[in-house]
Formats: sequence, structure tokens, C-alpha cells
Amino acid sequence: MKTLFIITTGMNRAEKTELLRREAAGEIPRGTLFETEMNCDVVDEIYMQKVPRWRKLCYGLFPVFVAQVLEAFYNRKKYDAVISWSERRSFLFALLLKLTRSKTKHVAMMYWMSKPKQAFFLRFAQSHIHKIITWSSVQAEYAIQQLKVPRQKFKFVGYPVDQKYWTPTMLITDLICSVGYEMRDYATLIKALDGLGIKCHIAAKRIRIIEGNFTREIDIDSYGVLPQNVSIGFKNHFELRNLYAQSKFVVLPLLPSDTDNGVTSILEAMAMGKTVICSRTKGQVDVIKEGKTGIFVPQGDHLALRDAILNLWNHPEIAEQMGKEARRYIEQHHTLDQFVGSVKSVVEELTGKRFNHIPGNGSRIKPTLQEKISL
Repeated sequence: MKTLFIITTGMNRAEKTELLRREAAGEIPRGTLFETEMNCDVVDEIYMQKVPRWRKLCYGLFPVFVAQVLEAFYNRKKYDAVISWSERRSFLFALLLKLTRSKTKHVAMMYWMSKPKQAFFLRFAQSHIHKIITWSSVQAEYAIQQLKVPRQKFKFVGYPVDQKYWTPTMLITDLICSVGYEMRDYATLIKALDGLGIKCHIAAKRIRIIEGNFTREIDIDSYGVLPQNVSIGFKNHFELRNLYAQSKFVVLPLLPSDTDNGVTSILEAMAMGKTVICSRTKGQVDVIKEGKTGIFVPQGDHLALRDAILNLWNHPEIAEQMGKEARRYIEQHHTLDQFVGSVKSVVEELTGKRFNHIPGNGSRIKPTLQEKISL
């Protein structure tokens, strides 16, 4: 069985042979496992630079995500199923299938369906999304209850983390850390840390600042004077793994959201054997088990966050035990291998076919061959 995968990976992604080398050397997480196991051809930004000239000229009239969807639609008949990751790619592809009455099997992986524009398109195009894979129970229930998407269309799958890369490492733990950018409330964290004397590194390039009812993005250098115990700066995968290892626990301060913002960082920390202090938001409910693998604090409450940090810092045995439980939870529910296996099962059930995997077979399609594909 062969699948087509529509996803954004960015223009800086290395070729697959180089990625495989770095993965084997333990330099980066196993980012190619999905496309290899799913026998995928990947329509991403790099691939779009290699399409035949006449299509590239046509695609230049559209945003990149639209061009990706058009290219996937053009090639769809070569594949047993098309998998799309992200709402706007999924909805646009489903819309094209609906308008052309295409019978192409379509699996969409989505996590934010409550956004008004996306909710509108999901209502209209859901008939040509045959299965929705999501890792947000809140978003799934919204789509089922408010948008009337049939419950049987949904498959809940735990968001993945590469448990082989993010694994407990024995290092001296002399600080705490916070990681990521999307919907982070670092202003509250910095306020909570001020005067504590506990070292904390915030691994981020940019941060968000709340101003009344609005938020704005600023560069790290524009934030102003930080407390002496707080540092901010980007970390690559290798550096980030060491940062987790050096941390007694991890803090994820979040802004209000009905999506699972922060899930990647939370799972990485838990896989490293670290417990997590997290802001309680409407959307972040599927990963942390209160009092067992992590601790929730009221969103935006710097005093409650301060107390939680002090309590865990002063009781390292509690943090260590919760971290061990967090690692066990990851191994049971959120490994990358489990995620890939679940998606494979969904596609096999949908198509009635089985994957006959050949290692190394999942690569980007060669544009010169695509010209032979008929509509």
C-alpha cells in the first residue's frame, strides 16, 4: 500500500538520507519514522520546489499550503489514501474531493477545529474526510457536539514523542526549565521566579506579552531586564535534551486556550523522566495526570505557580517519583511507535489493504515521474 502525505516541514529540512544518518547517530528524534512506516510520499515545502516548471508557475499564484493541496490532488490517483496534517490543508483537500466527487480515501490529522473559520469548513467538507485522527479530546467533543461530525469518524490517538531520543539521563539537576513558544505565558513565570533564587532557563526564540485583551510577540532582547536567576535562549534538540536532563522538573505556563498547546514540550519532559507544572487551561487535559505525573496551577496566577515551584524544589523526592511515573505513562500511551502503529491501523481499516513495508521505501516522489500520473 502507498500513501501520500501533505504536511509542512519547512524549507530547512535536510534530505532523508541525512536525516536518517542523524537519527541513527542519536543527534535528532526519529522524524522520518512516520513516512517510512506509512510508505509515504511527502508533499512538503521542499518537494514543491521540485515540481515540473509548468505546474510550479501555476502554483506560484497561490500560498504554499494551497499549492501543496493542489499538487496532492493532481497526484491522488496513484495512492491508496491521502493523509493530511493541519486543518487548512485537510479542509481544502476535502473540499476539492467534494467538488469533484472524488472517491479518494482521506485521513485528516487535526487538533484545532473550534476556530470559527475552520469550524465552518469542517461542517461543509467533512463528507470527504473519511477519518479524523486527533489527540485533543476537547476539540473532538466540540466537533461532535457543535459541528455534528459523526463520532465514528474520530480516532483518538495519543500525541507522539520519540521515547528513544527523549529518555532519562543521569545528570546533576541544579535548575528548572520551561520550553516552547506557542501560547506560553512567560510573563507569569518570570514574575513567579523573581526573587526565588532558583535558576530557570526558558528555551525560546520569542515570547508573547499580554497587553489588555491582546497579545503581541517580541524578540527575547526586547523583553527588558530579567531576574538574575532567569535566562532565555533557543536550544537545538541536543541542547534541549541536556536542559531537560539538568532540570529537577519542567514548568509550562500557558495562556488561555481550548487547544492542547504545550503538548510537545510536556511529552518531551515526561519522556525524560521529569514531572511538569502546567497552567490549567481548557484544552490541556489529555496528558498530565494531576498529582501523579504533573501538577496543574491556575492560569495566570503567579503566586500559585511560585508556591508549586517552591514545593517541588524543596521536595526533590516527590519530583523524582512523579518523573518516574511520567516516563512510565509515556511508555504506555504516547510513544512514537504507538502513534505510527495506530495511524497505520486506521488507514488499513479504511482502505481494506495492508502495508507491505520495505525499509527505506518512504521518500519524496520524483517530479519527473509525476508527469505520467493521469487525473
